[in-house]
Amino acid sequence: MKEIIKEILIQNKERKPVKGLRIRNTQLSLKLEKIQAIIGPRRVGKTSSMLLAMEELKKVKHIPPAHIFYFNFEDERIQFDNKNLDLLLRSWQELHPDHTLEDNWFFFDEVQAAPGWERFINRINETYSKRIFFTGSNSSVLHTELKSVLRGRSIAIELLPLSFIEYCSFKDIKPGIYGANRNKTVALFHQYLTNGGYPETINLDDIRLRTAYLQEYYNAMLLRDIVEYNQLTNYSYLRSLYRQAAATIGKTVSNRRLYNNLKSQGYSVGVNSVYDAMDMAEQAYLFKRISRFDYSDNKRERSDKKIYWLDNGLLNANTAQYTANKGLLLENLIFKELYLKYGNIYSNNIYYYAEPSSECDFIVYSEGASPLPVQVSWTLAEPTTRNREIKGLLKAAHYCRVSNGLIITAEEEEELSVDGVDIKIVPAWKWMLETPNP
Repeated sequence: MKEIIKEILIQNKERKPVKGLRIRNTQLSLKLEKIQAIIGPRRVGKTSSMLLAMEELKKVKHIPPAHIFYFNFEDERIQFDNKNLDLLLRSWQELHPDHTLEDNWFFFDEVQAAPGWERFINRINETYSKRIFFTGSNSSVLHTELKSVLRGRSIAIELLPLSFIEYCSFKDIKPGIYGANRNKTVALFHQYLTNGGYPETINLDDIRLRTAYLQEYYNAMLLRDIVEYNQLTNYSYLRSLYRQAAATIGKTVSNRRLYNNLKSQGYSVGVNSVYDAMDMAEQAYLFKRISRFDYSDNKRERSDKKIYWLDNGLLNANTAQYTANKGLLLENLIFKELYLKYGNIYSNNIYYYAEPSSECDFIVYSEGASPLPVQVSWTLAEPTTRNREIKGLLKAAHYCRVSNGLIITAEEEEELSVDGVDIKIVPAWKWMLETPNP
């Protein structure tokens, strides 16, 4: 096993720079002497971010390749357990007898594939070097293992499919709100709305090929980050469960209802397994769930949830029902962009508001800050729709005791004041270009 590890380490050291890698806004820092964890779904650029950092070390900081330690724990040639991880360090030392581990920069890919990885990294941090970077495709590596072993020693960087601003950059278009740039920006918005922001797919014009890519991503998330990572033995019901989850955009749903639907389809599954499977999908970045807004944490937790997928392209590749429903695609997209602006790996900071007579799609709320009610509507041209959306926003604003609200549309723009609430109506593409308030 050690000889295979040595071969892999040598191959990694001799690897030539990958052409065409694009820089993402990860806020990865080579100045911090602190463990940095890049967490997010597969195929969003986590590995590329590390490879670019390694190239910067070589070319800008002139760090010798022998001092840059890179290893991908999903390399199929090696199966680690918590007893043989030390072979990595011993193999490196045998290859570099004149160098010390204290001089190294450590980069580890997909750590969740190696049982015991957290204690291994902690030992490197305490014994040799604090210049450690790693990626993971399951957020539970931070919520469970990491928080108990590496608490206070690391910072988390969450990387999701491209934001709209990044999408424009990857398409080599400078977004703008006036003139020719405006027209290009609006056109890109409509592409982004349907196709999503997975980097490898944004320049694929063949819809069948793009769909095949996205379906393969979904399969990898399902099989590797949910089934294998959680060591599931009964998982025949998962595809049906997650199809149901994809069908509920904009609606509240309970785990009990999802369980009952599965039972009616003939699946042999326990209700607790359904609860666990929904948690697992969220940890694997398939989707996120939000609670009904309340100032009481307990009431928020007990409420039925709404489910939003983290990429419209992935959603469209696995269900055909939203292809012609731009309104729900817009709502799903706005959740993702709200999360990018206001959420983090530990808290969504996004809720919905509902009462028997009205609803508000989202309320952005961080503890100690003022809530922001947000409605999403493709168009307000129809008077009935306009009245309904404004009514829901006003109800939410009054409940939250705030005097500002936001309605995001496809094209309309307006400012008005109703019942003491200042309402800003803004096109989605323009709003997505804005920087959130601190």
